[in-house]
Amino acid sequence: MSELKPGSLSKGIQWSLELMAMAYVAVAVLFLVNPDLVILVVNKAFVGFDWPMVFFPTERFWLSLAVSVPATRACLAFAAARRPAEARTFVSILSVSLLVAAIVFAWQFVFHKHAPLYALAFLVEFVQVIFYYFLKKKLPLEV
Repeated sequence: MSELKPGSLSKGIQWSLELMAMAYVAVAVLFLVNPDLVILVVNKAFVGFDWPMVFFPTERFWLSLAVSVPATRACLAFAAARRPAEARTFVSILSVSLLVAAIVFAWQFVFHKHAPLYALAFLVEFVQVIFYYFLKKKLPLEV
């Protein structure tokens, strides 16, 4: 196995960050093209259960945030992959974004409505928090 050049990330870490960035781009495009799709799919998956559903918004006020948040996360992940010296900072910012979202989804599930969409969203965000926690441990302290 070859040693890393100073100022570089391992290929596995770089690939992981780039893959996550591409996933965030896909989510941003999904929300831009069909913002109701996620709600529709999750509601249909749980239609046979006695769980409350999340209804479609009548306005598109939140669409800008639904697109800009994953777009910003994509930029942070791509930047972390391309700029090893600042990778820890970019991953930390990404983690804060994910943790705040996870907490808000958990709060909505517990205190607002026990809808499976909130539980699933919490799980997706929290898994990413854990992913970045372990990835950050593998990042070099000083590049």
